[in-house]
Amino acid sequence: MGLCGRWCIISTCETELSLIVPRLKTCKESALSETTLSALSTVRQKGRLADVYLQFANSEPALSAYLLMEQALQSGSLAEREIEAIKLLVSELTQCRYCLAVHTFKSTQAGLDERQQLAIRRGEPIGDDRVDAVVAIAGALFSRPGELDQQRLNDGRNAGLTDENLVDLCMAMATIFFTNITNHINQSETALPPAPALNNA
Repeated sequence: MGLCGRWCIISTCETELSLIVPRLKTCKESALSETTLSALSTVRQKGRLADVYLQFANSEPALSAYLLMEQALQSGSLAEREIEAIKLLVSELTQCRYCLAVHTFKSTQAGLDERQQLAIRRGEPIGDDRVDAVVAIAGALFSRPGELDQQRLNDGRNAGLTDENLVDLCMAMATIFFTNITNHINQSETALPPAPALNNA
């Protein structure tokens, strides 16, 4: 449902974050095209947008494409907990503090408890065959150059993953990687609590 989904916190309201200066310009809504504004309608909260969207809007084509991919992902073949598992893992691998905070929150909403979230971030199984399969495949694709090994693919199929699921898995990885690395450039901050540190868990 976008960078923060329906639960996105408008960080401009949080005085404790006021000293954090984003590296990307915060665009004015009045300067955005109708196409971009239409795409942003799905991520408004009480009529407002989180500043991070207006910072990503420095490239309106990129932001619109990202939002359309997120909409497609939400209407695709993966369950919400599977999507969130992928996003948690990739955010851990890229060390995106912003996305880890957001997707820790959203993973809870999707039914993953803290123990499961921490295991996913470590790339460990949680006892759910499909979640374990998407995490294993996403981890392998992210961490190992070249083609996915056949055994990993077979394991995914044995866990019930279809060809549609596999393509949607790749789209989930693409959308979260886009937000991860753009947040790294932007130095994005969220008012959500930080994700628990793995070394303290």
